[in-house]
Amino acid sequence: MEHRIFRQIRNDAKDIEAVADGYKTKIAHELWLAEGLQKDAIQNSWDARVDKKHGKNWECGFSLLKIDNKNVLCISDRGTIGLNGMKFDDEEDLVRILNKNLPGEDLAYFLNSNWSAKSSEEGGNRGRGKTMFLAASQDKIVFFDSLRSFDNLYVFGKLYLDSDKQVKFSLYYGDNGKEMFKHEMWDGMYPIDWHGTRIFIKNPDKVIVKAIQSGELISFISNSRWETLKKYGRYGVKIFVDDGDEKKYATFPHWYEKDLADVQSKEFPPMVIKEKTEYKTKRLVLRYAPNLNVPESIRGIAIQRAGMTIQRIPADDLVHEEGMTNIYGWLEMEEKKPLEEDMKKFCEGPEHFDFSWTQKPAKYLRDYLRTKIREFAKELKILESEQAKKNKIQKTAEEEALKLLTPLFKKLGLFGKHKGKRKKKSSTRSKNEPLRLSIPDIQFPRDSRRVNYGEKVKGTYVIPINEFGESILVLVRVFIASADGRTEILQEKEINLHIGKDSQIGTDEIIISKHYSAGGYSLRARMIALENKNKPLPDGTKIEKGTILYDRINQKFYVETDPPESGPLRFEPNGKEDKGYLLQWEPEDNEGYVIFYNDKHPKIQTYLTDVEKLTNYLMEQGALIACQIKLEELLVEDDKSEKEFSELIKSKDLSKVLPVLLAKYSEFLWDYLKE
Repeated sequence: MEHRIFRQIRNDAKDIEAVADGYKTKIAHELWLAEGLQKDAIQNSWDARVDKKHGKNWECGFSLLKIDNKNVLCISDRGTIGLNGMKFDDEEDLVRILNKNLPGEDLAYFLNSNWSAKSSEEGGNRGRGKTMFLAASQDKIVFFDSLRSFDNLYVFGKLYLDSDKQVKFSLYYGDNGKEMFKHEMWDGMYPIDWHGTRIFIKNPDKVIVKAIQSGELISFISNSRWETLKKYGRYGVKIFVDDGDEKKYATFPHWYEKDLADVQSKEFPPMVIKEKTEYKTKRLVLRYAPNLNVPESIRGIAIQRAGMTIQRIPADDLVHEEGMTNIYGWLEMEEKKPLEEDMKKFCEGPEHFDFSWTQKPAKYLRDYLRTKIREFAKELKILESEQAKKNKIQKTAEEEALKLLTPLFKKLGLFGKHKGKRKKKSSTRSKNEPLRLSIPDIQFPRDSRRVNYGEKVKGTYVIPINEFGESILVLVRVFIASADGRTEILQEKEINLHIGKDSQIGTDEIIISKHYSAGGYSLRARMIALENKNKPLPDGTKIEKGTILYDRINQKFYVETDPPESGPLRFEPNGKEDKGYLLQWEPEDNEGYVIFYNDKHPKIQTYLTDVEKLTNYLMEQGALIACQIKLEELLVEDDKSEKEFSELIKSKDLSKVLPVLLAKYSEFLWDYLKE
């Protein structure tokens, strides 16, 4: 009887889906495919760099092309060796190359999933990364070309999922490859003429296009490859994203820079993490930053390997104490030393997004981190209490100043919410800032802004607006703040804000459950710069990484309780490094006025440790502002009820403005101080 051997019939479509699902389970956001793709593509390119020591003149980029009215994603690199390895012309040659399992056979391994030219000790040795190229294409078609450094040979090929569910490829060398490039590719494109590789993903998935166009892909890159950019940027290392309109380069995140203001930092030197082992760290840096607006994508301790962040562990997952959410940092491992080698060999997930923390040495490392964070936290107890003391002083001073100013606002007829319907002059609101947030559609169940359990607050999102004249990378955070200072983030996005309006950020609605205890809350939103700009804001503010560009969204609501009877105004700290900004004020829709004060200004800084001095300062400045507001309202309404103001308006004599305002101001202070 004939003994027949069959080759197993594979369903490669299912294999591609399974690999993609592995990434999806590790990346907890809707753009998981884009983040997974960038991490693998950049790591493969970095591993192929010519200059292994410094990565000199290495570059990797993602370009979104529009060809025949369809999207094509081109991933390209320079300063790399290209797809080196033995040439093969038939399947028998290919099988021999693969079975020898030799390093340097980049071409053969690139074209065959579940094979890798990397040793078992290297990250990416399971061959999953290249499968992501097919997963990223809706058509499951990928073209590539490469100019190899070791023999200057040009290679062109096509990798695709055929109708029989099998992944297949075609491959051409030299002049034949260049001819096939012209035949298969698009007009206006030419074969690669530098040492490196290009990968063309036909019809990329919509989430990848979205991540590129929104600017989120460049943020994924900056946040995962920051160590590479930090160490090798001076050697010409670059990573870019080109959305078809502009080319943006990944930059070193602000939160990892040295000598940041309002940050307490500690660096732990190289240390053995477990007695009687060789597992030694290179560096651990911990930072405490309660006022730095650290984004969720940076929070926690970044575990670094091979110049990239593999996983971030939240500090509050390791140490369950107050204030841990404000601790972040990073841990570096020595390259090719026992800790790094065993972490990637035995503990790192195949997608390079997590570690198995129950395995050794990951368990030892986790215990070490827990010990050092607790040690760091003990040193910060005084700092935490000082920060809490400062916040309490400001809140108390704001409330006391409000009480003192309420009689003056009432006397001047400047009503608070529920007190009247006086029309406010639109010019009293600050001129629209060129980079701002709008909250156009928020709706409450009732005019009083009381929201009971089971009810909804609708339109809980903001729309970023850019009238700055050029695009800018920003972080937009939408969150809910309770009266006791706790916050809950609804959504946080890092985007490249183009000129005009961007898409909404936040949620369509929030349902009020018993997760919210009875009391007052505010829906807040903040915009923060993620890149430096040469062009300042109209008020002269220099735009640098970390600059708060907009922080004016503050929509109050009250859970299971009626709003308290309020005064006609409120104070709100709004710190900026802006010499020209001390105090500003704006009307709030049917809620009186808000007076913003710059608690970073040296004048106000001197009062932040003394509640009485801060109260008096806010009260005095608020009184003068009240007179200014009254004058503005009379101007718009042509109201003659206030004799002094009416005569001033009629005279049109600017020299009389300050004396009249000072007289009203003096009268209020006389009555207040005499009491």
